[in-house]
Amino acid sequence: MFEPLHTGADPEVGEHRHIIVTRSRVIVRGHGDTGSRSLHRHEAAGLLGRDPGDLLLGRLGDVHYWASHLDDNEPDLPDDHHLSDLRSLHGRLSDEEWNIAGRATQLVDWARDHRFCGRCGLETELASGMRAMRCPECGLTSFPRLSPAVIVLIERDDGRCLLGRNGLWDIPMYSTLAGFVEPGETLEDTVHREVFEEVGVRVTNIRYFGSQPWPFPNSLMLGFVAEYAGGEVVVDGEEVVDAQWFAPGELPMTPPTMSIAGQLIANWIERVV
Repeated sequence: MFEPLHTGADPEVGEHRHIIVTRSRVIVRGHGDTGSRSLHRHEAAGLLGRDPGDLLLGRLGDVHYWASHLDDNEPDLPDDHHLSDLRSLHGRLSDEEWNIAGRATQLVDWARDHRFCGRCGLETELASGMRAMRCPECGLTSFPRLSPAVIVLIERDDGRCLLGRNGLWDIPMYSTLAGFVEPGETLEDTVHREVFEEVGVRVTNIRYFGSQPWPFPNSLMLGFVAEYAGGEVVVDGEEVVDAQWFAPGELPMTPPTMSIAGQLIANWIERVV
């Protein structure tokens, strides 16, 4: 299991691996569509032109992982190195390193975006004893941003589930409904509100399914299953442009199981077929 750390690792002792991030993309070493990996210290140093290791991420077994920021948006890379976004790296990196790369992009972007105090404007510094940026003048402490969002599969007693198509997608994919938690809401409140806002129906018997960190850019997806309680499907026409009830044998294109949406759908199929 990965152990998050922010201090306590000597970069000169033991094995260390490095994730280089530029504009939420990462540099990996590998060939083709499989076998990519994170970088050794000397590989990262050669690309950065300096010592790597801006942020300690944590430890997986005996290996410590670090993240570094590269300002060059289109670096000149050796033939066996690739600059890729996280989605295209899924299946090329190991599952463990893909999750670590997601952690790296979020923390590098957070550190870059909090270089200066949002209250008084002075330059911040890494806080001691915790993962935070702190203003040495006014004391404002900024922790890494995390945006909780609910995602819900709605089932009906006739063996169908409700899936919607997002207006921003350029492919005909349908997925479970999702939305961000508002200040002052419980997770159940958010499920009720988002479902009604997006498709106009009411739900009941909300049950927790599981969670998934989702680094696009900094979400924590909290999965639920709910039962249809009433109402006609009427989409909002903006975020959701179409929504339909589907039986297991007539599903359209749906997300892969790398996402919690795909896992919710796969679990539903197992239960109703």
